[in-house]
Amino acid sequence: MIPPCRWVAIAIAIGLPAAAADGPAVLALPCGGRLAGRLRTATNATATTVVVDSALFASPVEFHADAIAETRAEPRLHGLPGRVGFLTSGGDRMLGCLTACEGGLGWQPFGAVRPVRFARRGPAARITYRGLDAIGGLGVVPTREGSGGGWAVADLQVNGPAARDGRLRVGDRIDAVTEGDWGRPVETGPLKADAIRTLLRGPIGSTVRLRVRGDSGVAEDVLLVRDAAGCDDLAGAAAKDALDRAVALQVALAGDARRGPTTLHLCSGESFGCAVVAADERRIEVRFADGRDGSIPVDQIRAIELSTAAVRPILKQKLARLLTVPRTQQAAPPTHVIRMIGGDYLRGRLLGIDEHHVIYDVAGATKSLPRRDVARIIRLATAEEPHPSLLAAMSRLEGTPLVVIGGDGRRQAVAATGMEQGAIVGESPTLGPTAVPLGGCAEVLIGAAIDEVADAERPYAQWVLAPAPPPKAAP
Repeated sequence: MIPPCRWVAIAIAIGLPAAAADGPAVLALPCGGRLAGRLRTATNATATTVVVDSALFASPVEFHADAIAETRAEPRLHGLPGRVGFLTSGGDRMLGCLTACEGGLGWQPFGAVRPVRFARRGPAARITYRGLDAIGGLGVVPTREGSGGGWAVADLQVNGPAARDGRLRVGDRIDAVTEGDWGRPVETGPLKADAIRTLLRGPIGSTVRLRVRGDSGVAEDVLLVRDAAGCDDLAGAAAKDALDRAVALQVALAGDARRGPTTLHLCSGESFGCAVVAADERRIEVRFADGRDGSIPVDQIRAIELSTAAVRPILKQKLARLLTVPRTQQAAPPTHVIRMIGGDYLRGRLLGIDEHHVIYDVAGATKSLPRRDVARIIRLATAEEPHPSLLAAMSRLEGTPLVVIGGDGRRQAVAATGMEQGAIVGESPTLGPTAVPLGGCAEVLIGAAIDEVADAERPYAQWVLAPAPPPKAAP
């Protein structure tokens, strides 16, 4: 049993009343985080830890007591093994990363001793990878080696990660920068000064690999962890803006968030890249990025984006006309709207798609439209049509139910069973076994948060048919 005097000392250090040892309380975490739950302490031969029982996780979370005591100062913590984000659930908020844990998917909070697995039926939670305000750096000051040369270390900030690590020396050449486990190496030679400084910044706790060469000329990878002491002068920019720019540049140069030629949006809210092979009035045949073929019923598809060309917003008056069904068509209403590359809209019934054409019925006349001229095929929903529950679809699958939202807006559902090489692995209710990279991810929805998405947030949610109002009675 822990002596009361020791608990009082720890409680004072972490900013909590001593009574929190026996009841629910809120623990202040590094970088503005907080976690509510029942608190207690644990000791071993070398350290004291603070243990929190939280409904979010299947087991208690154990934090380094000395790290928690430094939440108001400069936390000296180990790096996180994956891409860093902020997890929020109700009033809880903590910096950390997704990682493999106990044969499943878990969360490694910043400052925790080890990762913890998510509770199977825990509360709704979101992980955000954008807008983080906890910006850190490596404490490396780069300089250009002569006109058109590469980049070298000009100085190391005192007490920064690189200075504490001890492997880098002034004059070492920096050949490449790799973001954590998910990025591709970015060669520094062609980069401008602002770009390389931006690549060295990122969320506190995230890892960076620098490929450096010393006097011997032998290349070596140096893994460093960003922290607040290593952040350079932001030149008056807000921390949030600087971090947004850093993450955007990392994704652009080292991530993999590029769109494929076609995006398929399902009624469930999922959307993913694929190649459309063929279609008829009942099913669409697709080929996924991993080479697998699949068949999806047309009535489960919300829209097909055949082109990534930008589309101007439709005027309200034009949208209202396209969605209004006159009395003469209400017995057999139109099923789809086609948006052409040039901006025209055609309302009718989709009959089929082949390699070169989209076969379409417009007012009883069959038209063969060149596929290269079609930007969008949008299925028209009815007001009575229910929204299928993604969470219910994943309830029959093993793993933690979540939806990964990419920086390009795509949403992929997966019952996650772990992490492999920076990607969430598990089973999708639509695609089967799948792996979703976190490199270009903007947000992750966990558990009940999946079905909390408002109808207005669903892509193409406004394309709902409405019958024309009956004519007014003659006087």
